[in-house]
Amino acid sequence: MNLPKLTTITCWGLTKSVNAYIMKPKNITELQQCLVIGKNHSLQIAIKAGGNSYADVFMNSNQLLIDISNFKSIKHFDVENGIVIVESGVRVGDLLEKILPKNWCLVGLSGSVNDQIGGMISSNTHGKDSWSQGNFSQNIISLKLLIADGTIIEINHNDDSELFNGVVGGLGFLGIIVEATMKLKHIPSYMVQTNSIRIKTIDEWEEKFYSLDEKETDFSYGEIDPFAGGDSIGRGLMRFSKYVDYPVQPTDGAGKFLRNQSKIGSFSPETFWSLFKHIWGNRTCNVLNQYYFYLSKLKKEIVPFPEFQYPHSARPKFNLLYYPAGFFEFHTVFPKKSSVEAFSRLISISKNYHREPWICGVKRHKSDSSFLSFSEDGLSITINFPLKNFKKSDKEKFSEEILNAILEFNGKIYISKHSFLPKLAFEKMYPEYKKMLGLKAKYDADGLFYSDATKRLLLDS
Repeated sequence: MNLPKLTTITCWGLTKSVNAYIMKPKNITELQQCLVIGKNHSLQIAIKAGGNSYADVFMNSNQLLIDISNFKSIKHFDVENGIVIVESGVRVGDLLEKILPKNWCLVGLSGSVNDQIGGMISSNTHGKDSWSQGNFSQNIISLKLLIADGTIIEINHNDDSELFNGVVGGLGFLGIIVEATMKLKHIPSYMVQTNSIRIKTIDEWEEKFYSLDEKETDFSYGEIDPFAGGDSIGRGLMRFSKYVDYPVQPTDGAGKFLRNQSKIGSFSPETFWSLFKHIWGNRTCNVLNQYYFYLSKLKKEIVPFPEFQYPHSARPKFNLLYYPAGFFEFHTVFPKKSSVEAFSRLISISKNYHREPWICGVKRHKSDSSFLSFSEDGLSITINFPLKNFKKSDKEKFSEEILNAILEFNGKIYISKHSFLPKLAFEKMYPEYKKMLGLKAKYDADGLFYSDATKRLLLDS
């Protein structure tokens, strides 16, 4: 294997592009050779899985980038006991297509069907069930990790908790995950019954989320109308669902939500979003929020889990709606006691700058042991806004004001969704980062594994 030419790669949020030497090994031997090539050329190594991070966690400016997507084997599936062994490049949609019909699923799933298992572990993803089931870490029994000296070590959740908590959620800082053994969650079928309620005031979010019953609800999340003000600030819809024992039909359409779609209707995604941008903006987003709140019919229905979990998979390349300027997203979790006040502050700041988020979601979370995990006994809010026509000076003031509010209420930003989190703010949000540095000294003392994100946040200066 030889060092390839520099290639340009862009993060999913479209805010940053870099040139990198991208290598795509086919097996473990080639993967180990990539490490040798990196060392021989004095290059640092970052790891790319699905490439769905909004931020720079898989980017490596003028350095070596290893793409693990060829590691896509589902090595073993114990249907009786719900144990699966997979390589790290397995796309989660492919895995779900195999396990869902056998009445098994995973917990802590993100909203992207194109995420790969290695990336989900490295970002320790969370989902609509994380309020009760926790983050993706709860699936993992053990991992195999390729470390800087070229050897592969096995990490068991119970036997080596410190290293496990460094690798899970560790953004590829300590090595390359090559394989995972996971326990699955048994489900009565892959059909879920959904329901919705209206939330009229911002104070109701905490009350409703913390009154959920694990026996009655598997998934929950909320959608805030960020344009509402006054006494209605923070209003929105809260949605619930639960797995049900329901006859599964081959024609239920579940598969299309698990596979890569090449068209949106009769259009390519590029054409569809280029046309859609002409009718979409704050005004149409405001109207749609009002429609959903006042006029949508809140009825129970039964749908396939993939349709509930991955609605955007039917509209691929959603990020092109923000092209070319891209978007920022502050996805922040707050402790329970301060979450509602923090939500109100962030929404108010957004309104002051006329940057009401196009996506404003709410979830409940629980604590997690991994050192860089996005977790807390509290609620999270998503502030997602376009950068089009946003002057640099205004963007910087807005971001600083948002960040100061997040720190004031002891919030924690999801690293995989934000490219410009300052080092000092990161250290306040993730005080266990020091344990990561200790593991780095033990397993990668020469600093082979770094991405632009981990250099920004964890490189000693």
